[in-house]
Amino acid sequence: MNALERLGKKSIRVTDLAGQYWCEKKVELKLRYKEKPTEETASGKEIHEALESRTNAPIELKPVKYSDYVYKVLYANHIGMQMLARNRVTREFSVFGEMDGFPLTGKIDELHVREGKLFIIDDKTKRESRAPKEEWMTSDKLQVMFYRKLLGSMHSGAYTLASFASCNNLERLPLTPEFTRQLQAQKIPYELSTVKAIAARFFSEVAELPEISNTLYIRYREQATGKVIKLYKFDYNENEIQGAEHYLFPYWKGEREARPVPEEEKWKCKICDFYGNHCKVWWKDRQAGLVVK
Repeated sequence: MNALERLGKKSIRVTDLAGQYWCEKKVELKLRYKEKPTEETASGKEIHEALESRTNAPIELKPVKYSDYVYKVLYANHIGMQMLARNRVTREFSVFGEMDGFPLTGKIDELHVREGKLFIIDDKTKRESRAPKEEWMTSDKLQVMFYRKLLGSMHSGAYTLASFASCNNLERLPLTPEFTRQLQAQKIPYELSTVKAIAARFFSEVAELPEISNTLYIRYREQATGKVIKLYKFDYNENEIQGAEHYLFPYWKGEREARPVPEEEKWKCKICDFYGNHCKVWWKDRQAGLVVK
């Protein structure tokens, strides 16, 4: 049994792939148990929502079942594409793909068109008002590179509508009557009133996107104010993605257990809600009265 089946999930999120480079054990525990909400996560969510409200029109649809949810995600992307064409920027753009036979999903914080090219920008919030250290940025960089990989595959046709339909069983995703009534009330065109139809429209729009730049950006923001602390610029590296794929997917295939942080990185345990609860890998240090550095 692979990890997705064991955890009861339909796809792997890009954030979880990146999270494996921070702590693979924590990724698994987050999928098995709900992580406690914190002031930091609530503040980060508020900042992202405020940024989205500046560029994207609200989508007034309330899904009833999973099929409705899939429709809303695709429809939001369709509207986001219109915003991108009109204003040269859109936010919260969902991407899809497949690696090693596993379906992948992700959500890009911002797409921006400049000088005929499409740029990917990710926003990260930090409690401190100083630039992050290099060890904090490895997983962040990998996350954005995976976004570039997925969007590029959709844009080039390497990942097609047929691939998406197969991964998500679109033929078996009828909308609920209540959600269909919402579409009618929103005056969404009849020809776009099925999951399959909105998926087809979205994939055709992705194919028409401008050239995707290999220059990627991470904007680090202060949680309290949303002020930009640092704009980090780096290049997409296919070799790094291939190396990550070689390391990450044996876990999802069920070929190995989730790995905890190595001893030299056990300082991360101090800021993990699972430490001493569901995870006791380094718990003996605390029991012995030792400080996790």
